[in-house]
Amino acid sequence: MDTWSDPSLLPPPSAPPERARSSALPIVAIVLSSLALAVSSLVLVLVLVLGGLFYYFGGAPYELSDPVGGYSSVYTPGRVTDASGAVVTDVGTYDRPATLGEHTLSWPTVSGGVVEVTVTDVDWDADAAVAADPSNPPAGPDMEYVLATIDVSYTGPGGLVPAEDLYICLESVSWGTCSDGIDVTTAAPLRGIGALTDGDEATATVALELAEGERDSALISVETIDGEPLYLAER
Repeated sequence: MDTWSDPSLLPPPSAPPERARSSALPIVAIVLSSLALAVSSLVLVLVLVLGGLFYYFGGAPYELSDPVGGYSSVYTPGRVTDASGAVVTDVGTYDRPATLGEHTLSWPTVSGGVVEVTVTDVDWDADAAVAADPSNPPAGPDMEYVLATIDVSYTGPGGLVPAEDLYICLESVSWGTCSDGIDVTTAAPLRGIGALTDGDEATATVALELAEGERDSALISVETIDGEPLYLAER
């Protein structure tokens, strides 16, 4: 018998396969869910960033009356006083420096006190004085040493360590240097002063470097660890 031609002997036909159901709706839901998560994450990041910027720049700084520079949003403003203690409002900036030996610079501190600095003397040709200590290195090529003598006083609560909280620098038309970056020992080093508290006074001599021939453009600047820089020059 021909089993291939007898229909009764053939296996029953199988049912047609069921058509796959459309998966478009679940895909759309997944896409929308992912998009919502991404937007939420972006909003959270923006909130954190804006909040951090507000915290950093929006806090009220410690202020003395008559701040000199335009740094009040970031740095603590300082002020300049004359020999009588009167506030001088039109000097102390880079363009209008205060006068060496005449004006006193002051800033409030985080602890609620006030630090005052007066640059009493500047030796612009200090190579020989620095070389008197054989442990001191010579000035760099085309450079010369400058020695600045400063008086520091502190009043109020808390205290201040001048070697850590004060920066004495020198700037000229092509050069800038600060005392904490020069490994020179002086007769009265700043690091030799301990912590100053209410009513304490001290004197120090700091070494700076100046490019040769640039004395006419040289400015000395003083600033605290969180205070705006104030500038001085010879009259």
